[in-house]
Amino acid sequence: MAMRGLVVFISDIRNCQSKEAEQKRIDKEMANIRQKFSKPADLNGYQRKKYVWKILYMFMLGYEVDFGHMESVGLISSPKYSEKMVGYMACSLLLREGDELLRLIINSIKNDLTSNHDNFMCLAMGSICTVGGREFAETLAGDVQKILLDSRTKVFVRKKAALTLLRLYRKNQECCNPAEIASRVLDLLDDSNLGLLTSLVNLILGFCAFSVEGWDEAPRRAVGLLTRVVVNKEYSNDYLYYGLPSPWLQIRLLRLITYFPPLERDTDGVLIDRLVTVLQLIISKTEVTKNVNKNNATHAVLFEAIQLIIHMGPSTDLLPQAVALLGRFISIREANIRYLGLETMSRLSQHPDCAGDIKRHQSTILFSLKDADVSIRRRALDLVYSMCDHDNCRETIKELLTYLANADFALREELVLKIAILAERFADDLAWYVRVVLQLIQTAGEQVSEEIWYRVVQIITNE
Repeated sequence: MAMRGLVVFISDIRNCQSKEAEQKRIDKEMANIRQKFSKPADLNGYQRKKYVWKILYMFMLGYEVDFGHMESVGLISSPKYSEKMVGYMACSLLLREGDELLRLIINSIKNDLTSNHDNFMCLAMGSICTVGGREFAETLAGDVQKILLDSRTKVFVRKKAALTLLRLYRKNQECCNPAEIASRVLDLLDDSNLGLLTSLVNLILGFCAFSVEGWDEAPRRAVGLLTRVVVNKEYSNDYLYYGLPSPWLQIRLLRLITYFPPLERDTDGVLIDRLVTVLQLIISKTEVTKNVNKNNATHAVLFEAIQLIIHMGPSTDLLPQAVALLGRFISIREANIRYLGLETMSRLSQHPDCAGDIKRHQSTILFSLKDADVSIRRRALDLVYSMCDHDNCRETIKELLTYLANADFALREELVLKIAILAERFADDLAWYVRVVLQLIQTAGEQVSEEIWYRVVQIITNE
């Protein structure tokens, strides 16, 4: 039911012709609400709710609000959903983590968590996720955990419970013992609701970010879920995002597997084969389209998959495919994809099995040093530096010296240092090394550090 006084107030504010008129109307309303709140015994729940809504509206318009907090706290204890909702909303907006007034609502939140009323539990958990801190974690984590693991909990409540427990655990790692509930949480992954699964995987990731103890079964469960979504296509159309099934869930599942040691072919052969099937599908179906949102989603999943391929190493035999795909990405027009391609290829270059495949794209990588985007030039420089070896060092250094002549001032010092390090690392001819350093001094004398000067002088005098 609409509150006529609130509707009229909002209409008055919108009809103001100037900032001064709006300020005058706000001041008048604030004075009226202060007067009403000064006699709390004369107010019923409906009136208190209406005035708090007005306060929130003024606060959201940017006006400072320094009263009404106690009335908001009082509304949380109301047995009526509409009054309880505005109380929770006001506390979430007007208060901040660590505020002394939050202590007054802990008991009310605890009562709502144990009330077995689904909507009340959701309101309470929403408030915890907004303003809950260490004290909330100590007092309420046990109740939230019970809601999460209770077999009678409905799906939409369990989703909130998973994210609420994650919030509390991040605030205080002593509020619960993840290893003790690991098996029960992993059993919840058998559910078919992808929204719930996304919340649960977020919780598991949060736990594993601190410690993977007790979660040894998580990689197998993650591979099983990826198979269900990517291979078997067990999902509803509600979770399709530009034709991609639940990309956020896929990303988190792929990342979860990297938290654990790489799977071994001798002991996990079947699991690796299933994972390879998933990764191959992700790689083969990723294309660059004109739709930016679709590109963002598909490539977010792809680059997470490539990180997993790097983590798994040679056990998946997918490294050459990943390099080939990245080679395509670093040559397209879309700057974001080029940047991610160069960054990911830099990580792949640390893998000894990828060196030969990456060198095939050396000309494209060197061309990226001339890109108009400075962030892409930096990533290209990092990649050129990491892929340099005895076989291509002279060609690489020659290209870098040519680039140095016209390089941005912001990059010159880093570029000079990288050239000097590469020249010394791969120098099989001291005369060539001295020529390189002298050319550095000639091209960018101010950016050449004293250490480089001393090193070349030492070599010349020792000769």
